[in-house]
Amino acid sequence: MKRIFVIILIIMIFFIVNNLSAEDRFSAGLTMGYQYDVGMLSEKNSVQAQVQHNISAGAVIKLDMSRVFLRTGVEYSYPFDKGVIVNGTAGDVLETEITLIEVPVYGGINLPIRDFGNFYIGGGGSYVFGTGHIKTSAGNVDISEQLFGYGFLAGIESEIYSDASLLFEWEYMAARSSPVASTGAGTYDDYSIDYSGNRFRFGVIYHFGCC
Repeated sequence: MKRIFVIILIIMIFFIVNNLSAEDRFSAGLTMGYQYDVGMLSEKNSVQAQVQHNISAGAVIKLDMSRVFLRTGVEYSYPFDKGVIVNGTAGDVLETEITLIEVPVYGGINLPIRDFGNFYIGGGGSYVFGTGHIKTSAGNVDISEQLFGYGFLAGIESEIYSDASLLFEWEYMAARSSPVASTGAGTYDDYSIDYSGNRFRFGVIYHFGCC
């Protein structure tokens, strides 16, 4: 499944690059990002938690066609502060340490901002590869999940040169795994990983073709 998805994505990118018109703009760049409350521990009833924080690094590929855009890429998100349940109960779950790879595919509209760049907003989804582990009172449970998530994307491109821009993005994605741990007779008999939440990114994007 992973190989098929990657092959389809590569074919799509190759097709797009080789069919650009003079009015289209193809761009690619690198990003850094941050996500608060990975695993959404703060949303679980009767639980007080030190939430997990992730940092991320990724690549972005974007096609602008007049007032319409398509955006894909890949992002690796890694915990720099794990989630810890301080008070309350989620069954036997004590800590979370969630890592994920996200492959987003979004589309929407571009809104030019005079003498600055453009603002874009749209919707779509992401393919998520989730790894990491959960610490329970009975030991560690490894995470190995693949799932789709759906969400919204908004961003700003601010031109720094004629062929390069600074990129600032916000994404909200909703995605929840199947149960990854059975936690006995506690509040959550089957513990699922909630990959939902806000992602914030900044980076530099290079434009290979301009209007």
